[in-house]
Amino acid sequence: MRVDDLGKVAVLGSGTMGPGIAQMFAQQGRQVTVWSKVPEEHLRAAKVVRTSLETFVEHRMLPPEAVGQVLARMTYSTDLESAVSDADLVVECIVENLAIKGELFQTLDALCKPEAVFASNTSFLNIFQVTPERRQSRSVIAHWFAPPQIMPLVEVVRGPQSSDETVETMVELLRRIGKVPIVMQKFVPGFAINRMLRILGRETFFLLDNGYITADQLDLAVKASLAPRMMVLGLVQRYDFTGLDLSARNLENPGFIEAPLDNRPKSLFDLVEKGHLGVKTGKGFYDYSDKKYEEVLKERDDKLLNVIKAVDFLITPQKG
Repeated sequence: MRVDDLGKVAVLGSGTMGPGIAQMFAQQGRQVTVWSKVPEEHLRAAKVVRTSLETFVEHRMLPPEAVGQVLARMTYSTDLESAVSDADLVVECIVENLAIKGELFQTLDALCKPEAVFASNTSFLNIFQVTPERRQSRSVIAHWFAPPQIMPLVEVVRGPQSSDETVETMVELLRRIGKVPIVMQKFVPGFAINRMLRILGRETFFLLDNGYITADQLDLAVKASLAPRMMVLGLVQRYDFTGLDLSARNLENPGFIEAPLDNRPKSLFDLVEKGHLGVKTGKGFYDYSDKKYEEVLKERDDKLLNVIKAVDFLITPQKG
């Protein structure tokens, strides 16, 4: 299997992640079909992709004439069979429900050609439990981060029967489209980054629920300390600079108050119960109701692109 063999891509799901993932493959010159059961999702997805491409042009990351070329490589379909029958790579990013994903994979097994590669964008589910046996060696998890057209990282998770060739080909393909893939040698729920975020979330909601700090002040504190330092030192190397002896003593400090395990934090669930779900509803911890959905995404993307360009030298291997 060669990277060049994966010329036609089917992206299943046109919600939060699908359009951006499809855009990245199309930008790199591949033919992409985006599938969804819901036609209305395609209309929003097409608008999001066009806005994203125009943002790339504004940041001089694409020439203006590339917008039309990329869009011409992307098609949208509500017919699953036509979307996947000749696909070399099938990227699954539907709802995070293992049973529903399993049903889809069983259907794909009958519709896809034998040599097709399956890549699930699940953020925590063990899709290898529901992948048909004969597809196991050519299946991986490839977990992207939102917004997928901008965030560099993709976690490639090896299944118990994933072949070395499949993993290596997926890693090389992701590098070619400008991503930074890392390989998880075996499955663990949440993989690497979402496990880190789970711990950070526990502390975040502990501080908010108990009135220690407001949301905007906590965000400012992170942006002015953890975020820039992590770009240079990550999580593990930071301990070397702190001093391993000091780090060990800090863990043994009896005066440190650990956040209790609470999977129903009040500050989060109160908003959910009110229907305030974040950007997609116009309000969450912050209020976005004065702007259109596409405008909010563009403002975020502009800032993220500026950051990514500034720190690219830290995450992209340098030549020479």
